[in-house]
This record gives sequence, structure tokens and C-alpha cells, in this order.
Amino acid sequence: MFRKPPHSPIAVNRTMLAALLVALVAIAPLARAAETAGTHAQVQLIPVVNQGGGEKLTTFAVDKQGRVLAGVAGDASVIRVYDPAGERIADWTLPVPPEAINVGPQGKIFVGGQGKLLRLDEAGTIEKEAAAPNMAGAKEAAVGVRKRVRQQAERDAGKALQAKVRTYEKRLADIEKKIAAVDRELEAAAEDPDAAETRKKLRAKRMSYIRMQTGAKKVLANPAGKKAGKRKQAPPQPDAQEEARQVQQLVAVQMKMVSISASKNDVFLACSSSTGHGFDVWRTSHDLDNGRKIGESLRGCCGQMDVQANDNGVYVAENTRHRVRCFSRDGAQLLEFGSRASEGEAGFEGCCNPMNVNFGPKQTVYTAEAGSGRVMRFSPDGKFLEVVGAVELVPGCKKVSIAVSPDGGRVYMLDITRGHIVVMESKAAAGRPDGKTLSMR
Repeated sequence: MFRKPPHSPIAVNRTMLAALLVALVAIAPLARAAETAGTHAQVQLIPVVNQGGGEKLTTFAVDKQGRVLAGVAGDASVIRVYDPAGERIADWTLPVPPEAINVGPQGKIFVGGQGKLLRLDEAGTIEKEAAAPNMAGAKEAAVGVRKRVRQQAERDAGKALQAKVRTYEKRLADIEKKIAAVDRELEAAAEDPDAAETRKKLRAKRMSYIRMQTGAKKVLANPAGKKAGKRKQAPPQPDAQEEARQVQQLVAVQMKMVSISASKNDVFLACSSSTGHGFDVWRTSHDLDNGRKIGESLRGCCGQMDVQANDNGVYVAENTRHRVRCFSRDGAQLLEFGSRASEGEAGFEGCCNPMNVNFGPKQTVYTAEAGSGRVMRFSPDGKFLEVVGAVELVPGCKKVSIAVSPDGGRVYMLDITRGHIVVMESKAAAGRPDGKTLSMR
């Protein structure tokens, strides 16, 4: 019976050291956020929903009055309104869950969700409601989706058949090696008068392998299991209920709006592409009509493609390529800027950043990075200006929408994981050169 050895001080110290290293890795992003140099520092949290409850904070924007408009989905679909101090002052009920919110230059509020567009006045009254332009061909799109579901089922079946063939080919090769090994043993025991019993067992083993070999060859000769004399079988079709579920799921993905933004005359929205992978960008009027697709198949990671517009153009956070691109209202590229973090001071970190963009005073461009929570500021033509700061954020690839107060004194970031909005304040305005937090709510 083995006895458990006494605890070794060295083993205990190693265990403690390992635990300490794990803890340091876990808090590193938060520590980095607190220590990052920048013009702003985190000062406040605006709690919008409770973690683990039935509600979810999905999006937000800041209006010309400095109010925070937080979109909440759950039992009810609402915009929760907070004053500049972070006090909740109103709830505006919506007919659809808000997936994207933006405030236009004239103060109108634009909301997108579940294939619908809304325009609200500054008091939260719905002035206009319309179907999103990408839903105009919903019937045709549904046919295309159904076709893709079937094609995917056929591809999956083909891959499964190929995997089956590879498995049986390997199995047959292994069996033939075993038969050859048994044959060598039989040959070695052939002249031994005392090995009769051994030869009997080897012959029985060989017959077993031969039967396995015959079965494997039979499968490889007809891997699809087609019956002789039968016509070619139609490609396998998914179960009707499963197909309906897949179609519904794909259509729901296409209905989802990942971002919305308004310039002086237009509204721009990004949604899942109806023709393939990626995202399409559409333009409408402020009356939510005259929809036109101006870009398609843009690639974004983690289901995110942020599109924000101002008088200089339509800025797109192309996170998979670590850059920001700017387009005209008709979709012609005007400029691009950005690179990976290793390629310069203004480089974006992680696998897919910047995740979100927005604008500040003088139409400067602010970028937000998931994971690190870092915000940087660029000139309208893409020149790096400064690091704004970083917030304490749960690491991960996700939406980190940002907004800037009208005077640039405050910068806000969505913490979708914990259901609150993080507020950063200018260090100069607060008279805090060390950037330490004033208060946390």
C-alpha cells in the first residue's frame, strides 16, 4: 500500500507560485487599462442592467445634450435615458429590440433592430418607422437562404462520406499489416512439432482478419451504401423541421443590424450580407426611404462591423485588417489608416481591432479596441494624434461601442459583458495629472 508523502515546502511554493502567475495573467488587462497613459481616465460606471437578469444592454449613444441613450432588450424593448451625471431620467418604449442607436447632426435619434428602422425626436417620440432596406427582397432572400441550407447539407454529407472512406482505407491498411504479421508467425511455426496449438490460434486469428478485410473492401467499393439496380440516390436532405430552424436562424442573422449612423442628409447601416459571408452597408434618407446598397461583403470579426458617418465620409472599422477605411456616400474609398500594434505607435492590438469608431470635436476620429479597452484619437485624414486612455474591461472579442461628449471632455465605452457604460473624463479638465479615478458608481 502506497503512503502519501508529506507535503514538500518546494511543492507548496511551486503551487503558490503557479496560482500567483494565473492571478497576474487574469488581472493584467485591468492593470494595463489603469496604467495606460492618455488624456482621459476612467471615473464612473453607469449601470444599465443587472448581470444574470433577463435584460441585456445592447447599444448606446450620446446626444447633443450630453444625455446617454442606452438600448436594452429583454421582456421589454426600451431606450434608457441618463443625464450627463449618469442619473436615469426616462425610459422610451420601442416596438423592436434596439440593436444599434445613433444621434444625427440635427438631434434626431435613429434606431435599428430586427429588420426595422426607427426615427425618434429628442423627446423619444417615434416619428417614423420603416422596414430596413435590406429586407425589401426578403422573400427572394429566404429562397436563397433555403438553397444555401440545402447546399450546406450536401457538402456536410459529402465531407462525412470522404471521412468514412479515409477511415476504412486506414482500417484496411492496418488489417493487411496484421495479416502479413500473422503469416510470418505461421511460417516461423510451420516446422515446429510442438507449435500445433499455436498454429491453430494463428489460423483462427488470420480468418478473423480476413473477414474484417472483406468487410472493409466491401464498404470502400460502395461507401454510400447504394443498392444494386437502384437509381442514383438524391442528395440527402435535412429533416424538414431542422431545415426550417436553420432557415429561421439565417434569416434572423440577416435581419440583425450591427451599426447605424446618420450624417447631415443620410442614414447608413451595416447588416449581415444576404449574398454571402460578411456585412453589407446600406444608405437611406432621413425619412428611412430610398434605400441603396453602397458596399457589400465587408469582413468583420466577432459579428461586428461598425460604420459611422459624418461630413467627411463613412468610416468603417475593418477590424480583421487592423485598419479604418473611409468611403464616400456612394461607396468609393477615400482613405484608410491603421496597422497592427507591432507596426507603430498607433497600431491596433489583438486579433481584430479597432472594433468600433466614433467622432469628437472637429470631426476627429476615435477608435476603440476590444480586450484592452484602449481608445485612440486620429485626425479626420487618419493621422495619429494621441492615446485617449483605456477602461477596465472584461477581455474578449466583442462590441465596444464608444461615444464622445459634445465638448470632448468625456468618452464613453460599452461594457456589454457587465451591462454598464464606462465613463472616462479628461485629466486636464478634472485637474488630475495622475489620472486617478475620482469615483466609481
